[in-house]
Amino acid sequence: MATFSGMIIPNRRRIDGEGLSLREIARRCRMSAPGVMHYFPDMPTLLLALLEHRDEIDRTRLQHVLSESRDLRSTLDLVIDYNARHPRRAQLYAMVQAEALDPAHPARAYFEGRTSYYAKTMWEYTGTDVPAELLHVLPAVLDGLQMHWLMDPENFDLRTQWAVVADALFARYPPSTSPSN
Repeated sequence: MATFSGMIIPNRRRIDGEGLSLREIARRCRMSAPGVMHYFPDMPTLLLALLEHRDEIDRTRLQHVLSESRDLRSTLDLVIDYNARHPRRAQLYAMVQAEALDPAHPARAYFEGRTSYYAKTMWEYTGTDVPAELLHVLPAVLDGLQMHWLMDPENFDLRTQWAVVADALFARYPPSTSPSN
């Protein structure tokens, strides 16, 4: 994987997945097509690897910011703010997520495991379990808002729309019943 880390990841800004072939990615990263294909037999596998790498970077960058969060709401406010500042990362995530609707897609298991990932991550930052109702609805709400924002960033303010939804959602789960207590 040294070639992957050393060549492809530093060039990830040149790789948006849109209309690119592995051969074109190899050219842009100054590698041979067989070199790229040694690690990634197809585009979905490469995009999954980029998504996993994005997660590692995001965890590192968010760790300090999220350590300042007080509860689930403030944690999610910070995540929304982070995503709004990184639209290309959000776009890669949404693009691969849509492709992973195909049960044969290499990223299918990654996205199927997101609910347990969210629960673990929220527990790490808030110190308590996320109520089951929130655990299942939050990823859908966050992904839906993000998709609308990515489709129309000029007319859909992610932060504002999240605040509208979060106000309603957390009215049902006030601080006394939220995961932060």
